[in-house]
Formats: sequence, C-alpha cells, structure tokens
Amino acid sequence: MKYLFKVILLFFVVFNFKFPVVHYSCTAAIFIAGIYYLFFNQSFTIKYFSNRYCAVILAGTLVLTFIDVLISNFHGNAVGGSYKRYLVEGWMLACLAFVLPILIDNEESAFNEAIAVICGAFALQGLIHTLGFLIPPFGEFLVNFQSDVYRSEGLSSDRMNYFRLYSLTGAPFFDLPAAYGFACIMFFRLQLVPNQNYLRGWKAFVVIVLMLLGISLSGRTGFTGFALGLAFYLYYNWSKFSTLWKNIIEIAGGYLCLLAVFYVALTPVQRNKIVDDVFPFAFEAYYNWRNNGKFGTGSSDQMMEYHYYHLETSTILWGESLGSVNLQRYHSTDAGYMNILIFGGIFYFLALIIYQLIYFWTPMKLARKDDSKNGKIDFFGFFILFAYFFILEYKGRALGYIHTAEVIVLYYGISYLSERYALEDAVEEEETSGEELLEKPAIV
Repeated sequence: MKYLFKVILLFFVVFNFKFPVVHYSCTAAIFIAGIYYLFFNQSFTIKYFSNRYCAVILAGTLVLTFIDVLISNFHGNAVGGSYKRYLVEGWMLACLAFVLPILIDNEESAFNEAIAVICGAFALQGLIHTLGFLIPPFGEFLVNFQSDVYRSEGLSSDRMNYFRLYSLTGAPFFDLPAAYGFACIMFFRLQLVPNQNYLRGWKAFVVIVLMLLGISLSGRTGFTGFALGLAFYLYYNWSKFSTLWKNIIEIAGGYLCLLAVFYVALTPVQRNKIVDDVFPFAFEAYYNWRNNGKFGTGSSDQMMEYHYYHLETSTILWGESLGSVNLQRYHSTDAGYMNILIFGGIFYFLALIIYQLIYFWTPMKLARKDDSKNGKIDFFGFFILFAYFFILEYKGRALGYIHTAEVIVLYYGISYLSERYALEDAVEEEETSGEELLEKPAIV
C-alpha cells in the first residue's frame, strides 16, 4: 500500500497535469504530502532542500532562467525564450524535494526502490493511456485534463494521432515518450541487480508491457530509450546464457498471455483500432519498409530535409532569439540543436550542457570510485541517461527542457547518493564500534 502511495505521489509531481481547484497536480502533491506530514509522520524535514546535490540543481535552474531572460532581452525579444518553462521546471523540482522524505523513507535501499517507484508511475500512465484508447468515453474524459493548446493541436491534426491526448500529463507529445525512454533505461538497470525483489518475474513483465503500450500510444521516441536500456542489460548479461534463456522463455509465455488477452478480452472494434490506428503509428518504420521498401518514418525523413539547414556564423556564435523577425530569416524548426543555436548560440548550448551535467556529475564520480562490477554498471547507467539527452536533442528540445525527465533524473540521482552515503556511514559505524570493543579492557 505504501508503494502505491509513493507511485501516485510521484505520478502527480512528474506528469503535472491539470487538476481541479489547485490547477496542477504538482500543487496537489504538495497538499497530499503536507497532510501526510501533519497527521502521519508528525514532522517535515527540509534536508533535501539543503542537500548540496538538490540545492545546486535548483539553483542551476534559476540561473538557466536568468540566462534565458538575458538572451531574450539582448536580442530585443523580451517575450521570447523559455524562461516560463524553466520556472515551471524549477517548481516541479522543488515539489519533488518537498515529497522526497516520503519517497525515500529507507536510505539504505533508496536507489532500487526509487527505480521501482519511477517505473510504477510510468506503468500507471501506460495503463491509463491504454484504457483511454480502448474506452472512448474515458479517453474523452482524459482529454479534459489537457491544456487548450494541446486539445486544439490534437483536433486539428490527423485523427489517427488524436489518441495521444488520452494520457494524464501536461506534456503529451514529445516530452512524454521521451521520458518513457528514461524510465525504460532505469527499468533495465534494476534488472541487473541480482536477487532484487522490486520488479522481477510477472511484475517486471506487466510493468514493461504497460510502459511499451504507453510509448506506442504517445510516440515512437521512447523506443530509443528502450533500445538503449535493452542493449545496456544485454551487454552485462551476455555471458549468462541460463539467465537469458530463462528470460526468453518467460517473455514468450507472457507474449502468449498477451495474445490470449488480445483475442479473448478485447472486442472486435478494440482489436481493429489497435491494428489500424496504433500499429501503423507506433511501427511506422516497419510499415514503410513493408509497403515501400524504405525503412524510416515521416518525421525522421523531414528532420534533415526541413528542420536542419545552414546557419550563419554570427547566429551560431550568439544566436538571434526566436522572435517573428528572425523567423523570416530562418524558418521554424523542431530540431533541438537548431532551436538552441538560433536562440542563444553556442554559449547558450554550453550552458545547457553544464546544467544537464550537474544532474549526473556527482553520482558518476561516486560510482567511478567503486571499482567493483556494480560500480561500473552504475557509472555506465548514468552515462547512458546523460547521452540519451543528446540523442533526443536531434529531434526536439531536450537538454534542460523536458520537465518529466528532469524530475525523475533528480529522484534517480538523489536516491543513489542517499543510498551510497547511508551504506558508507553504516560501515564506518560498524568499524568504529569494532575498534571500541577491541580497545575496551577485559573485565576480570
């Protein structure tokens, strides 16, 4: 029950959807946590606000907001830029810091539990999204929690993609599938922990299936993170043939169960919707290869043809903001790297890299000190998450920009540091107590 409470609390913070009265679920999470502190925990600690790792990230978000405003005003476009988005991100990160004492109630097992809670939150999102797709009245109800902008975009676009709005999140398009990718990488990191009981067997299968359903309904971008996580897992388990064969057999059994659910539990209308709408959207590359002999998607083909183009040297150095005047010179683009350079140039790009790096620098440095296999896995896991931001940037803004990803990466990082420090303190206390027993004179 406590695990479910943590999942729901994180769900409210991470996805930050529209919420009655308090406007956004992030604020609702503050009220829920406040009630918990008042009536159940009897105390509230600000340890994570004063924690150096969290404090630097929160301060870095404010600095990034200031840099964004400075660049906008420098180019005479005070209303442009992303400062409002960074302020929302800072608020979401602060909300996470407020609820972290609930999420991390046992520091010595904080890391694995954090991954389980993160994956649980995304599995819950996948379940909600799937039910919204399969049950149209429920799906239309979920659309009410989307912003007016997203609703208008969904209605004006191809009807096939309208089901992307059947998710309970404030950022249903690029941000949600990208964040699913981060959760998938974390899921496979947990599978590398020997004898862990958080997500294994049928629980792990159900969670990853729901996450994959969520990716299929929200956007193909998340499959990139899934592929990175799977490669990460196989790299460290390639020599364990018995484990791999056991997993293959279990997955095959789970797949047969899915087929049974597909043909027995779903109506013909629901099955046709999945085959006719979801499959062509989620697996567009395969359908293009089957029909046209070309493996690719429409969005990926457009990237190099339309969204990447020549920039002048002055623009690359200093940027030109994103006002309407500049759009006459450079047409609009979805590509993240292009948006960064056009807005603020190479120095703004470096600021974003530094900001993103502070999420990973301390955990990676601590992991590298551990010369064991587990330490190497931890280091490589953080590195893959960091590299994934740069992969996402090819398609859209990612560095310091995806609220959902920044929140779960902060939770992932602080839980790792909390566990490592707690275990080190426990070892030091044990050694100290042992030394005291040796020094204590024998009683005659």
